[in-house]
Amino acid sequence: MKQTLFIAVAMLSAWLFAPSSLGEESSVWTEFLEQAQDKFGDEGAEAARFLANNRPERDEQIGLDLLIENLDYALRAKQAFPWAKTLDGDLFMNDVLPYAIVDETREAWRASMHERASSIVNEAETATEAAQALNRELFNTINVHYNTGRKKPNQSIGESIEQGRATCTGLSIILVNACRSVGIPARLAGVANWHDGRGNHTWVEIWDGKNWRFTGADEYNKNGLDLAWFTADASKATAGDPVFGVWATSWKKTGHQFTMSWNDQDRSVHAVDVTHRYASDSQIAANESTHATRLIRVRSTNAGERLIAQLELINAEGTLT
Repeated sequence: MKQTLFIAVAMLSAWLFAPSSLGEESSVWTEFLEQAQDKFGDEGAEAARFLANNRPERDEQIGLDLLIENLDYALRAKQAFPWAKTLDGDLFMNDVLPYAIVDETREAWRASMHERASSIVNEAETATEAAQALNRELFNTINVHYNTGRKKPNQSIGESIEQGRATCTGLSIILVNACRSVGIPARLAGVANWHDGRGNHTWVEIWDGKNWRFTGADEYNKNGLDLAWFTADASKATAGDPVFGVWATSWKKTGHQFTMSWNDQDRSVHAVDVTHRYASDSQIAANESTHATRLIRVRSTNAGERLIAQLELINAEGTLT
């Protein structure tokens, strides 16, 4: 009887103290929270909690070194640049601090980008001047420009530099992160599909100290921000529509998701509807009255290749519309 009891206790102890999968998955973030407090004090601990509380599930096993470096250089930028020193806490947390934007490959980009971008913005006096300088000079410095021959749309900085090419999303990821590396609040914005159905587009929004402004990535305009080839198309967006509206990314939870056209079943990227910044109230009302979004995909099998198919709409009376 004693032997049986001993074995049972031993088995229970082994079960209680064995590292569970949950414990293993959480250990990186637990360690990050502890180190953030030790290395950076209360400010670092608060920032670490914000990242942890809003992180997507895909980042459960992210590298600890990446998290520490990201936090370190984000806090450095906050102290180094005049436009960052007076930032609202929410803006810093949500639009400077994050180590990623959408579902791009996670990599430790912050230190190297901080060094590159700092040399470009060293004479800028405002966030607008700094963002303009980055858009004008950075892409030539790293030798990355628009090219549809890139491997995927949502490339990380490193992936785009390795290829020397990217399309709108990859270019926007570069510029958003470059801005963040020098303390400029920035986020990716765009549409999952234009009003006429010809496809998606993404661009960059930056905080100028008073308002959100926009620019195309690697599309520097010497006349300033809020000047881009897509403004007329953006004015025809439909507010509230996850596909035809203009949305901007958010790290904190908003109750809405950023629709990634390259990964449209993923609901992990939070977003805010910014359509009103691109279309007048009257235009938004007109767009809403003419748009009803229905997403239909035809595949060879449940998880198979997408197919092109003719679609016919029939109304309640059985008439082709």
